[in-house]
Amino acid sequence: MIKKLIAVSGLATAALIGATANAGDVEQNCILKGVVNKAAAADRGLNVYVDFKSAKPATRRASCDLSRGEALKADTDVLQKINNLPHGTRVSYEYTLLSDQTTEWKLLTPDL
Repeated sequence: MIKKLIAVSGLATAALIGATANAGDVEQNCILKGVVNKAAAADRGLNVYVDFKSAKPATRRASCDLSRGEALKADTDVLQKINNLPHGTRVSYEYTLLSDQTTEWKLLTPDL
């Protein structure tokens, strides 16, 4: 699998590396909201840069305990979708971290 990197600033800084979620108990389930910043990506020599402004639990019972600067993993499909979005696009993702440390990302907005 080809590894790709994406930087995400603000609430969670992420080096998103190719990974897929298979099965396991959910450890974190968050709704992340942010903005695609192509200028910051170019300044840093990255394909994509997302400034996540907020992280909230996806449900009332969900745990969402992300720290500023925490690295997050994502699969190649997620990276490609983000890379294709224009500068300034507001994005919302449901981010799930499973007990086996695999992740799932579901793009909520914009609806592609």
